[in-house]
Amino acid sequence: MVGKWKNEESEEEINDDAETASAIMESCAGFYSSYECKEVLGHGIASTVRRCIEKSTGQTFAVKIVDISTERQNEMEAKRLAEETLSEISLLRQLAGHPSIILIHDFFSTPTFLFAIFEVAPGGELFHLLNKMVTFSEKKTRQVMKQLFDGVSFMHSKSIVHRDLKLENILCIDDHRVCISDFGFAKHLMPGERLKDLFGTPGYLAPETLRCQMYENAEGYSLEVDNWALGVIMYTLLAGHAPFYHRQQLRMMRLIQEGKFEFGKDIWDSVSQDAKDLIRSMLTVDVPLRITAKECLEHQWMKAADVVPMRKKSLPPPTAPVMVPKRSQAELRSLFRVSQLAVRFTWRIGNLRRLKQGLDRWELRKRPYRNTEVRHEAEAAAFAVFGHWVSRGFHYSRDMLFANRPRPPHKKALGGSKSP
Repeated sequence: MVGKWKNEESEEEINDDAETASAIMESCAGFYSSYECKEVLGHGIASTVRRCIEKSTGQTFAVKIVDISTERQNEMEAKRLAEETLSEISLLRQLAGHPSIILIHDFFSTPTFLFAIFEVAPGGELFHLLNKMVTFSEKKTRQVMKQLFDGVSFMHSKSIVHRDLKLENILCIDDHRVCISDFGFAKHLMPGERLKDLFGTPGYLAPETLRCQMYENAEGYSLEVDNWALGVIMYTLLAGHAPFYHRQQLRMMRLIQEGKFEFGKDIWDSVSQDAKDLIRSMLTVDVPLRITAKECLEHQWMKAADVVPMRKKSLPPPTAPVMVPKRSQAELRSLFRVSQLAVRFTWRIGNLRRLKQGLDRWELRKRPYRNTEVRHEAEAAAFAVFGHWVSRGFHYSRDMLFANRPRPPHKKALGGSKSP
C-alpha cells in the first residue's frame, strides 16, 4: 500500500514538472518567436544583457534577461529579485515617453526568467565616455546635465525617487542624447512618505541617507537624495574625479555628512563661478536649502551661452575711391603661398614657446596640472594603462587608481630555473 502511494506521488510530481516545463517553454517561446538574440552586451549579478533584433520590424534593442530560478539562489532571493524587476518595469511604464528616461519597449515573464526589452544605447555608459575624455568641458557638461535635470524633474513630478543616480546608470544613446537607466532601487512615494533603508553607491549617498543608518530617530529621506547625486555627477564630469573620496570609507562618510569638498585651483581655475555655484547649491547638507532639479533648469549657469556672438560694426564709407591693383593668377597664387608660410611660421613659433613653458621639468614638478593639455594627456595615459584596476563593485571610485595596493606574492620557478 505504501509502495503504491509512493508510485502515485512520483507520477504526480512528474506530471507537475512536465506541466511547469511546458509553461516555461511556451512563455520563452513568446520572446524567442518575436526577437532574435545576438551577442552579450553586459552582465549583472543575476542578469545578462544581450543585443536583440525584433523580427517584425528589424529594429535593434537590448534585452535584459533576469534569472529568477532557484538553481543559483535561494527562494527568498529569487522572489526579491522578481519583485524588484517587476517594480522597475512598472515605474518605467509610468515614465514612458520622456527622452531622458530609458524606453521600455516590451516585456515577457516566465517562472524562471524575465525578459525586459529596452532601447539600445550604442554609446554605452557615461562612465566609459568620461574615462576616455578624462574631463568634460562646460559646454558638454551643460548638454548632459540639462537632460538629467529634465529627467529627474519629471520623475519627481510623478513622486518617484531613483536612489542610485551615478555615471554607470546614465546611458549615451548618441553623441547628443543621454538617458537615465537602472530603476531597480527606484520607489514610488506616497504623500509625506519618508524612506530609511540604505540603497545606492557610497560616493553618491546623500547625508540624510547616512544619518538614517546612524541614528534611530532620523527623519528619513525623500526625493532630495537624487538632487545631491546630480551634484556629485556634475562635479565629477568637470573635475574628472568625485567630490567626496577617502581611502578609509568611514572618513569618506564623514566628509559627505559635513559636505566638505574642494575646488582645486589647478583643475577649477578654468571653470566658471556659475558652475561652481550650482554645484554648491546641489551639494548642500541642509535638505530644505538644497536646490531641486526643476530649479537647476532655471539656474544662471544653464542659461549661459556657450558662444558669444561678435557684434558687427558698421564701417564708414570711404572718402576716396580705393585703388586695387590688378594682379595675374600666378601672382595671386604666389602671394597666397607666402601668406600660408607666414601663418605656419607664426603658429610654430607660438607653439615652441608654449611647449617650452609647458614641459619645464621643475615647473611641472611644482605644479603638474598648470598646463591643461599636459594634464589631459597624462591622465588619459594613466587611465589607459591602469584603468582595469578600477573596482566596479560596491566600493567603486575612480580615485582608487591612486590607492596603495599590496603586491601579489612572487612565485618561484620550479627547479630553480630563472624565467627569461
